[in-house]
Amino acid sequence: MSFLSPLAFLLFALALPLVLLYFLKVRRRERPVSSLLLWAPALRDREASTFFQRFQRDPLLILQILLLLALAAALARPTVTLMGYGARRLVVVMDVSASMKASDVSPSRFRVAQREALGLVHRLGRGAEVMVVEAGLQPRVVVPFTRDRERIVAGINGLQARDLPNRLAEALRTARSLTLQDPASEIHVFTDGAAPSAVLSEFAEPRFRWVGVGRGGRNVGITNFAVRKNYYGAFDYQAFVSVVNFSEEPRSFSFTLELDDRPIALQSLTLEPRVRRSLILPFSHQGGGVVRARLGVSDDLETDNVAYAAIPPPRQIQVLLVSPGNLFVEKALRVDPQVKLEVKTPEAYTGGMESFDVVVLDSASPARIGPGRFVLINTTPPDVPLENLGRTERPVIMDWDRAHPVMRHIDFAKVAIEEALRIRPLAAGKTLVEAVGGPLIYALEEPQRKAVFVGFDLFKSDFPLRVAFPLILSNSLRWLHPAGLDQSSLQLETGRPLLLPVEHGVTDATVITPSGRRVKAEVTRGLASFSETDEVGIYTVATPKGNTRVAVNLVNGDESDLTPRPLPSSPAGSQPADQAVPVQQELWPIFVLLALALLLLEGFLYWRRRSGGRLLLPAGRGDRWALGLRSVLVLLLLLALTRPQLPHWVDRLNVVFLLDVSDSISLAAREHAYRYATQALKGMRESDQAGLIAFGQEARVEPDRRPKPTWGRRAGAVPGRGTDIAQAVELGLATLPPGQANRLVILSDGRPNAGRALASAQLAKDAGADIYYVPLPLTFAQEVTVESLVVPQEVKYGEPFHAKVVAWSQRDTEGRLALFRNGEFLGSQIVRLSTGKNVFTYRQSLEQSGIHVYQASIEVEGDTIEENNRAVGSLVVRGRPKVLLAEKERAHAQALAAALRSQHIDVEVVTPEAIPKDLTGLGKYDGLILSNVSSLKLTKRQMESIRDYVKDQGGGFVMVGGEESFGLGWYYRTPVEEALPVTMEVRQKIEIPSLAVVLSIDRSGSMAMSTDEKVTKLDIAKEAAHLVVELLDERNEVGVMSWDTEFVWDAPLQPARNKSAIHHAIATVKAGGGTDGYPALKDSYRALFESSALLKHVIFLSDGQMTRGDFAGLIRRMVKDKITVSSVAIGKDADVQLMLDIAKWGKGRFYYTEDTHTIPRIFTLETQLASKASLVEQPFKPTVGNPSHEILQEIDWRDSPPLGGYVATTLKGTAEMLLMTHQEDPLLGAWRYGLGRSVAFTSDAKAKWGVLWLRWRDFNKFWAQAVRWTLRTGNRSDTVASVERRDRAGEITVEAIDPKGEFINFLEAQVGVVAPDKQRTVVELEQVGPGRYRGRFPVAEEGVYLIGMAQRHGERMVGSQLVGLVVPYAQEFRDLGVDENLLRELAELTGGGALSEPKDAFLQARRRSRLWVELWPWLVGCVAIMLLPEIALRRVGSGLLGRITTFLRGGLKKLEGRDAMV
Repeated sequence: MSFLSPLAFLLFALALPLVLLYFLKVRRRERPVSSLLLWAPALRDREASTFFQRFQRDPLLILQILLLLALAAALARPTVTLMGYGARRLVVVMDVSASMKASDVSPSRFRVAQREALGLVHRLGRGAEVMVVEAGLQPRVVVPFTRDRERIVAGINGLQARDLPNRLAEALRTARSLTLQDPASEIHVFTDGAAPSAVLSEFAEPRFRWVGVGRGGRNVGITNFAVRKNYYGAFDYQAFVSVVNFSEEPRSFSFTLELDDRPIALQSLTLEPRVRRSLILPFSHQGGGVVRARLGVSDDLETDNVAYAAIPPPRQIQVLLVSPGNLFVEKALRVDPQVKLEVKTPEAYTGGMESFDVVVLDSASPARIGPGRFVLINTTPPDVPLENLGRTERPVIMDWDRAHPVMRHIDFAKVAIEEALRIRPLAAGKTLVEAVGGPLIYALEEPQRKAVFVGFDLFKSDFPLRVAFPLILSNSLRWLHPAGLDQSSLQLETGRPLLLPVEHGVTDATVITPSGRRVKAEVTRGLASFSETDEVGIYTVATPKGNTRVAVNLVNGDESDLTPRPLPSSPAGSQPADQAVPVQQELWPIFVLLALALLLLEGFLYWRRRSGGRLLLPAGRGDRWALGLRSVLVLLLLLALTRPQLPHWVDRLNVVFLLDVSDSISLAAREHAYRYATQALKGMRESDQAGLIAFGQEARVEPDRRPKPTWGRRAGAVPGRGTDIAQAVELGLATLPPGQANRLVILSDGRPNAGRALASAQLAKDAGADIYYVPLPLTFAQEVTVESLVVPQEVKYGEPFHAKVVAWSQRDTEGRLALFRNGEFLGSQIVRLSTGKNVFTYRQSLEQSGIHVYQASIEVEGDTIEENNRAVGSLVVRGRPKVLLAEKERAHAQALAAALRSQHIDVEVVTPEAIPKDLTGLGKYDGLILSNVSSLKLTKRQMESIRDYVKDQGGGFVMVGGEESFGLGWYYRTPVEEALPVTMEVRQKIEIPSLAVVLSIDRSGSMAMSTDEKVTKLDIAKEAAHLVVELLDERNEVGVMSWDTEFVWDAPLQPARNKSAIHHAIATVKAGGGTDGYPALKDSYRALFESSALLKHVIFLSDGQMTRGDFAGLIRRMVKDKITVSSVAIGKDADVQLMLDIAKWGKGRFYYTEDTHTIPRIFTLETQLASKASLVEQPFKPTVGNPSHEILQEIDWRDSPPLGGYVATTLKGTAEMLLMTHQEDPLLGAWRYGLGRSVAFTSDAKAKWGVLWLRWRDFNKFWAQAVRWTLRTGNRSDTVASVERRDRAGEITVEAIDPKGEFINFLEAQVGVVAPDKQRTVVELEQVGPGRYRGRFPVAEEGVYLIGMAQRHGERMVGSQLVGLVVPYAQEFRDLGVDENLLRELAELTGGGALSEPKDAFLQARRRSRLWVELWPWLVGCVAIMLLPEIALRRVGSGLLGRITTFLRGGLKKLEGRDAMV
């Protein structure tokens, strides 16, 4: 036996005063006696004269001395060294996932697993060391390696199953890493096997021992639950739920859908074994509620019988736009239904957020904007950490971040920018769009400010004309402010960290869990984070500005399926031979128990003596005090046996260094990291501890954490083809003692390519550990990386495009760059590489439909890493586009049709009469061209179909000029004009002769007849008159007369200045009477004859037979006086021949129509023709407005021949003028309208105005590029598919919405995947929400995966897609250099930062550790000390306290008397 604290025996010195107490005169109890003989002992006491004669011989003294000896021995901590057998190291890994709650075995799978684990521990020999690891949210070491059975048992008993998906893989990797130093150690896994088969096979090693629990139970579970807001329909929302019967027998049960605890749907369901049933449940709600789906079933797992969804409240984002005037931005913001916009000029804005949620600054730069949430467009305010380095011309876009929330669904492949700002970020953030020279779009994230920076003027780019522009604005607002969160953002799976953006000014938040627990969630960079989502239910994030509810569900089929899985078998005969090891066992509890027994025995004997053998309460005051004190001492010893602990704050810091030894870190950088960690140990204080973890693709723990460690260089044992900072952080947290001051120091380049680094940092923050970092620079002598090969996602057949090779070089050098397509060598060239990023652009065009794979490779002498010298890209080429070309005369369309066909565009030429009547017919074509087609040849419905074809179906539209096109074709204020980038209004720069026009309108009774749309013919004629008035300016004159058997001047001929009075007069015209137009025409002649206008014209309209008059003679006189007459005959009852003669005699134009709705177009046409404003027949040479536009690229406009004329129009505000005439009128205008694009070419493409262009060498290219720019992108379908790489797998997402905007549910989807090795697999898509489907497939191999998809709804094919997913070489070799922004973000999330000196690892922001101190020695020592006064009370009595009190009071009085005398 040995003693750990032998000095504790000094406490036995208390036996001396204890013995002295027995020299004192014993206290006698007063009692009446019957004889004087009993006085003899008292007399002997008084007569004793010597010191030793006073000693009282009492057997209790022996017990008291033994008691004191036992207490002193316990404090000396006696230990005995035994030879323990079974000297093994075991790790017990406990699966705490949701399926472990199943009750198919009693009381649950987890309790059975606990019993099995405890049985294993009890069967172990005395020498075995055991570690307990919990496979929870993160791997957690519950009990480190120890031989203390009580601690091990307590650790296992303290665990419980949670509502989590299976997390065994992370826990097993942690256990394996923690036992690498001992290959003979065993890892015992207690699980039901509800893990992916790949995980089970990964750990099928001899050292892993699998213990399965569960025999298979009856379970029905909700595997998917989602709520989405409808785009269109009678209901506001749709709820989608999937229920699966995992039992081996049919199950019947009820299903209830509740909204804010109010049932809104109730169904009875019966499911056959292994059958999945999906339900769509529409409902209406104003927003701001909780939807709960519940199964009324009794099964073996309750967790998956309920699921929740949070509907966000209807909230608007208050946006302030500060701009000198930008219709692009203002319109994009106003169409967002969640945005409430206010606009200010730059002069009215002085900085700050004012009362807005987001401030958008467009080309405005105040002196200071301060903290807040901003969108900065073409501006860098002085207090924003973006250094302005000047401007760059036509920046080449290299790549963009497709994963960032701001860039969701954004494609920058074809965006053209004339000029951009060159900036250098000086604070944390992320480059969203990168060009040669720096970021074009940057997401800035500071502690008190978040901003999206757009570094170019929108007026010098075609970006506002693309669908991506309103999308990126919408995404930016929702990234900056939480009001735009949708249901998908507020619905998580258990175990996923909650990352919620909060309003500006919120610095802290509180998370209320479903069980009511309140946890503080600190806000970092405008993001509230919380990781402990291990309960199913509603989590409430409470901030001073409001509450946000987030739904967390299990919805995991692997957890709900309780069928036992086969586990890897443990190897037979692998039990190691038992070895004897010395084991120390402390004996202090035995001595405490002995002391407790002596204390009770001695007290009992004393009590019995004092009560005369009767167990009564003592009568004396001293004895009562002694009994009370003795009871306290007994309680203290009992408390000591429970081993209580008390927190104690000490100056101790535990630091674990995480060393990145992946392949992107050079040997020199690794050596620097090791030296840094070693030098940091010099800053350690005596109580500090340090540890080291080397990580790459996996993490490995160096020797255990200890006060003064020494580390070797074993990086070769760590796989280096990846960087997983998350795993290293989780492993570091597992090795650190909870509750103490813990620190992780990351030495890395900050470029993880596996795991979720930010989520692991959140776990570190929740665990109370801070993260500091040391960036490791790139130290290769020379390195060149082909970062990417950027090609468009999809191109049209024969469409030119650019393949961009992005290469990064460590220093200036040169190399040979080769390009391949579908494995075929295209060519190579020597290229010059500058330090940093370089872009090499190659123009390509493909004339074969399908997926094409491009590959680029580079060879550079002295390059360090060869794996990163290649890149792959894929694109889809659609079949030859089909265009419908309508021309007034087919022969005139031959030149344009031939030009397009030569450029691989199929053209169908038709006359106007063959243009499809509805959207279905137009939908067969990718584009529509109207060349010299009059609107009179089109019905109103046809024109509406053309507009909707462009706007809603994304069709392309081109209008080519001619004598019957644009304003000359009666398109003023028609649906077709809405889709064009120009209006028919004319703002000529040349002087136009003044015009006087009289509108002579038949108002006979037949004109009061209603049309199909419940309006009269007279109403339509009046509408036409209104349009004519609007067309004329104040230089012109207008008169309106109506007639039946008599005529009335409703508006006498007058200057078109007071238009409101003229409009009012027109509105008062009423129908009635016969039809006699001669007197009216005669008076029109009189009025115009008196006018001084240079041009005079009459528009004469009638729908019936007129009373005959001398029309011929009258009109001849009018023509002689230079007055022209045009006539309009309406309907079959009109006097067509007379009206035809009137137009012929009057040198005007005759119109006959049975469609009354064409009347306004006829009137406006006539006005324009009469004024001669629209037609300009003068030769001119086009002027280029935007040479960088796709339509005009690679055309030498200096050699373009002149054109002979055009139709004057006016460009719309948001359209782009690509070519101008000599009068600065639009020749070529382009814009995006809805989902489509349209182009207006105001000259012609035939042998009249464009006769010289027909022989121009670039004629074919120009028209092909113009038409291709408008053509519809993608096949028209009701589904949109996207494929992305996520968590080492390819994820396919299909969104299905019909043309009405309603979700398409219950699709039959077929997906085939061809891997780079030509292996074919079929992927099953599962519906996961209303109109949303998802599937995954493995992508372990580098290359291009070809994915073909088709979707059916019943018998109808609703969509098909062909896409390619590029899996590049290992990301480890692509991202080189330091990404300090990520390292800074990880550190700031936990309250850490950067380290400069190695010693700062232990000295910077030092914190104190909370240690748990054992209280039993203090309790035992207290008992030993208090034993002496307790015995003294019994022997001397309570008078001792009185005498002591009297003595102290007397002493105080003497001292006060002396002070008074002084």
